[in-house]
Amino acid sequence: MMASLSPAAAPARGRPETAAKRRAFDGLMTGVLWAAALAIIVLLGFFIGYLLYLGAPVMSWHFLTAPPSEVTAGGGVGPEIFNSFYILILTLLFTTPIATAGGIYLQEYARPGAFTTLVQFCAESLATIPSIVMGLFGLLIFVTYLHWSFTALGGALTLTILNLPALMRVTQEALQSVPNAFREGSMALGATKWQTIRRVVLPSAIAPLTTGIVLIAGRIFGETAALIFTAGTSVSAGRSAYDFSPFHQAETLSVHLWYTHSEGLVPDAAQVGNGSALVLLIMVLAFNIGARLLGHTLSRRLTGK
Repeated sequence: MMASLSPAAAPARGRPETAAKRRAFDGLMTGVLWAAALAIIVLLGFFIGYLLYLGAPVMSWHFLTAPPSEVTAGGGVGPEIFNSFYILILTLLFTTPIATAGGIYLQEYARPGAFTTLVQFCAESLATIPSIVMGLFGLLIFVTYLHWSFTALGGALTLTILNLPALMRVTQEALQSVPNAFREGSMALGATKWQTIRRVVLPSAIAPLTTGIVLIAGRIFGETAALIFTAGTSVSAGRSAYDFSPFHQAETLSVHLWYTHSEGLVPDAAQVGNGSALVLLIMVLAFNIGARLLGHTLSRRLTGK
């Protein structure tokens, strides 16, 4: 009788030890995850601090507004800042409606078939093309074949092709996050499919859509290879450095940063490069914060949350 009870008693004695091991392992993994999250914060803080250390002594109103100098020290990055925002706005004007419409079609209208498979394949293929190859494509089409030379429009169109697949995928994922009950409820009340998408689905997905556009904007700000071959590595002289024409040569801040650290011959090339890196970081952070606040505000107004 005692022998038959001993096997049952053994697991009972082992349960507290097993529970303790599980709690210890759970605490260990929680600590690892917290450490990983803190490491990201520390890494970003170190990166910002290092750029502040290098670039802060260069910052001045003259540096932020003056045109660059190719001969003497003391040049600025005013036209490069203007061109960065100019190409960003042009690219988003082209990319956002096309990519959003494509994402809506793939998520809301497309049915399994050869055409849908072809569209998905083309989008995935475009997403895998390196930016330098896309830059060479833009050089061949916009600079050589169309005889535009180096222009902001050519750079924006090249970046549009480069970023279309990513924003299409973001749009699909944002629409997938909207519960089907929203669609069913809207159509049960008599709304058409397009009315449901426009008045229910898109407002509910505005927050992730804004996040996706922010990510694309950050990529546009930091893109270099594609713009070297399409927008150029210098700015127009004189007043045309701030020209609003899409056909002016438009060196961006990221291209200027690359140029000063690799090809720059002015005495203060290193200082200009450090200041350009800091300005570029501030621009990206400011744009990200502003866009997220705008997305949060739009989401509250459109959904009431």
